Amino acid sequence: MEWIFKFNEAIDYIEKNIEGKIDLEDVARIACCSLTRFLRMFNFVTDMTVGEYIRNRKMSLAANDLKKSEIKVIDLAIKYGYESPEAFTRAFQNFHGMPPTTVRKLGISTDFLPISFNIGINGGNFNIGTKPILRIEDCSNERVVSFFVNCKGPEEAAGNLLREWAVKNLSDYTARRYVGYAPKGHHPEGEYHQLDEPIGSHEYLMQMFLYGDEGKTSNFYGVDVCDAPQGLYLVGDVSLNEFDSNGNIDLGSSMQTAFSIMSECLKDMNYYEFDLGERRHREEQIFSNDWWINPSIGERGLQGFKLWLPIKKL
Repeated sequence: MEWIFKFNEAIDYIEKNIEGKIDLEDVARIACCSLTRFLRMFNFVTDMTVGEYIRNRKMSLAANDLKKSEIKVIDLAIKYGYESPEAFTRAFQNFHGMPPTTVRKLGISTDFLPISFNIGINGGNFNIGTKPILRIEDCSNERVVSFFVNCKGPEEAAGNLLREWAVKNLSDYTARRYVGYAPKGHHPEGEYHQLDEPIGSHEYLMQMFLYGDEGKTSNFYGVDVCDAPQGLYLVGDVSLNEFDSNGNIDLGSSMQTAFSIMSECLKDMNYYEFDLGERRHREEQIFSNDWWINPSIGERGLQGFKLWLPIKKL
């Protein structure tokens, strides 16, 4: 996969320039993508920002310098690009849990090795390193209860209906599986434009999967039971680490990042392609305990989010 090789070349560039100033625009250029996309993809795959990675590498190397030489802290600060020895010492202690003088005296420190990206495909699962980021899921004979709305901000409205019903009728609602989707698709220009449109412009369904005999009836605690959308899906985690100007989770941007990575990965999964013609993507939402008892918490109550992209065999 070419983008993996390019990302490794970008990491090599960081490593060669770790003692100087690193221009992230140059790093992204080596990775053959925009800076925004590089930062998002790096964070998605590694669960850390590029800045955190660079800082951790600097602190790991600085500790080795301390233990192997008589270099002064002020010279270390200059070597690794810090404006003052005080700023360097704060970063050093935050990483190692002790100041430079203690590391030199005791000879112990925290190691942080360079990362490298490698691919593993095991059946329907796709790993980068040891991190499972994708899987193929076959939805057949699944039964669900559905909560349908047609309004402004439909995701929240459908979630509120589901929450009220689940808390009232179920004891294991926190352990259930919940997936939503827009039958006619989300508005292509995003949530903010959508809120200015008339009521009735956006349909949304929140569904809860049923277990065993629960799905054999036509009604479950007052809600009609129906078949879940069928077929194969490529399922991947969405990192909830992008925010709008108000500090709220930016699901749209987070999903776009996940979609980009999933699209790249699908190219290396033999015998599969997207099936986006008549089928819609689905959004699995994992709610925190706070979400169930605090209706006003909104997207801050999301503990996890998975994107389901419809695929088919070639």
